Amino acid sequence: MNPVAALYSWFQENKEFFIANVSELEFKDTGRGSGYVRLETDFYLMELCAWDHAICLDIQIVEVKSEESSFPHTGNCESISEFETHLNEFLAWFKREAVSNA
Repeated sequence: MNPVAALYSWFQENKEFFIANVSELEFKDTGRGSGYVRLETDFYLMELCAWDHAICLDIQIVEVKSEESSFPHTGNCESISEFETHLNEFLAWFKREAVSNA
């Protein structure tokens, strides 16, 4: 599985959770070996970008109130397994945030 396909699969597996917890939600496959997920809540703007050419994943989280950005992961992953680990770490963080901001 390539990174964009892995991102899409992860997005589909968690789509119901995202729908219940975000105000804006988007997945886009550019068709050129890259894709992204964008999520927006009252508290955060989040974007996860994947590129097939280097098993690359960039995760950016912007806190709306402070406008501060954090990047839990940027750049290459050694394997699809590592790529998926970063996605799942982001999801675990987001679930904690969703509970604390509910």
